[in-house]
Amino acid sequence: MTRSATLGLAGTFLMAVATAACGGPSGTKTREYPAPSGDRALVAPLKDDSGPEILSWVDGQPIADWPAEIARRDRAIEGYLNDSDPVRAETYGFRSGQTPQLAWNWFRDNPVGFNGVPLVLLKTILDLDPNHPQPALRALARIWKREAVIPGEAGAAGAAWTLDHIGVEPNPADYADGVARPANERQSTLPFGFAYENPRTFEPLSASETAIVDGRLLARRVFKNTSLLIAKVRTADVEDNWERDRPGFGSPGSMDRVFLSCAACHVGRVMVSGKMKFLPGMPNTQIEAQYYSKLLMLTGAALVESGFDPASATAVNPASIKPNTSAVRALYVEMLDKARQHPETMYGPSPAQIARAKVQTLAVADAFPSVIKDLIAVGVKTHFIYHVVARNNAYKQAKPDVFEDRPGQMDAFGVASGLVAIHTRRPDNSFLEFVRRDNPASPFFTGFSKANGLPTDTPGMTAAVTDAKVAADRVFKNVAAWAPPVPAPIDIKSVNWAIERYHANWDGNQGASSRTLASGASATGDPRMVNVRIHEPLNPFIDNLPPPPYPFASIDLAKAKEGKAIFKEKCATCHAPRNQTIYSAATLGVDANRTMVNTSVSRYGLAALVFEACSIYGLNNQGKPGADWCVPKGDWQARLDE
Repeated sequence: MTRSATLGLAGTFLMAVATAACGGPSGTKTREYPAPSGDRALVAPLKDDSGPEILSWVDGQPIADWPAEIARRDRAIEGYLNDSDPVRAETYGFRSGQTPQLAWNWFRDNPVGFNGVPLVLLKTILDLDPNHPQPALRALARIWKREAVIPGEAGAAGAAWTLDHIGVEPNPADYADGVARPANERQSTLPFGFAYENPRTFEPLSASETAIVDGRLLARRVFKNTSLLIAKVRTADVEDNWERDRPGFGSPGSMDRVFLSCAACHVGRVMVSGKMKFLPGMPNTQIEAQYYSKLLMLTGAALVESGFDPASATAVNPASIKPNTSAVRALYVEMLDKARQHPETMYGPSPAQIARAKVQTLAVADAFPSVIKDLIAVGVKTHFIYHVVARNNAYKQAKPDVFEDRPGQMDAFGVASGLVAIHTRRPDNSFLEFVRRDNPASPFFTGFSKANGLPTDTPGMTAAVTDAKVAADRVFKNVAAWAPPVPAPIDIKSVNWAIERYHANWDGNQGASSRTLASGASATGDPRMVNVRIHEPLNPFIDNLPPPPYPFASIDLAKAKEGKAIFKEKCATCHAPRNQTIYSAATLGVDANRTMVNTSVSRYGLAALVFEACSIYGLNNQGKPGADWCVPKGDWQARLDE
């Protein structure tokens, strides 16, 4: 079922982490790491690094040869990533049935949410020729691809249209000895960090089955009544009903919908001696994650003839949108032709991949009006979050841009607060109804006021209300009163040995145990579409994920020893493992923007969105192992504080 309120990809990587969330064990927990021993030792930080020597965390011994230490650490990390031993997994803090290997697979290969664009449609768009003879398709292609100078052999260079401006790379499996294979030789047709999840498997089609499927694809291509297709794009969806629809929430559905995995932002990369090296857990310092949202917004706008100006800071009225019939028809035909004539370009060349491409394209073609309507809705909602909320409040100046020119950075709350306003517009008002069921004493009903113990009075929202519709309306009406007033983009953070950080973020705005589900929920943008299941083992996974070694051999160990002494004297008081202190902006000598963007309304609202995702997962998996893994402990205030 297509839901008009589904956020789609509008929330894609709106923020690195959310304000608070359901979590596993409390962030105050201190784990005692066992001493490494045996051929497959447990990886762990050094228990005692107070001495003057530069020690290896692999064996606790002084390091005499840095290149050899790089190799030792790389082997230890690889062993952790592929560790499927249940005894070691339990020691690391995983529940029965989950291991570092499973968590790494999910971290790398599974989407954090299920509301992406169907793969066959996304691949059709990504593979469009920027010089396509059809104007609408040429325009779509140039949204996604930019012309760039590409180094060639013997120092030669040439121009090519690429996706490099997004900051994505081929899958690590498509590198041979650190060098990317040519595009036509790669196993994965999507950039690294783009993922889909679907339990269905596809068997190769026989010659007769292929002929039947191709016949169906051709029949849809020549279908004369294309006006019916466009008419369906404009029709109303089935009305939302949270309780009725809940069993389908948080599940992949039948289409392979592409979304971002954790690895998109949290696997770094660096060139070492001309070879690419991937760094699990480190930040991707090239990705323009929020810019990806802009491309989706522009794609939705390109499918509209009138009623949607993506450059405007005024909210769009969805009822005024008129689809671009030529663009929709052309994209529909292009997708069908691609599946019929070049199916290997969608998933790959194997018979099973070709079968998947053809069958999935038929499914998307049958649902094309609702798929296109969802894609346009993504554009409208992204526009509202970034332009109507963020640009009108936090991003009033020309710089920084609300979308781009921030490789390796995101704005946590300066943008994401728009999610709270978006979800008050659900036709069934299920978000505020959930808030009332979950926490009747929420300020959404009792009022955002100093009298309620909050830091400030929020204009238009201080009085108590009992009606959920009234509560929702005043959140939306008073966005300017509670939206973050300043921009606060920050670097994507590393997630290695996360247990060493008492707070998930540098500014202490989130407890450590809440970090994974909060990030997934905010990235997805819709609690009903979060892939909650994969987040359960990610807390223990990043708690124990070792940091990759400095990859270059040019380490002067004598100078490193001197530097350690200076660090111990000048820096270690603040930069200490599990430091619980939160330092003021004035003490640190930095701007105070990060302290200003987490307003009371956004804090309670974003927390409630994460709690809703957790609640849906628990209700849909009652009686199954791990069904309550993210159920918060303690009362609501304790959850919010965490």
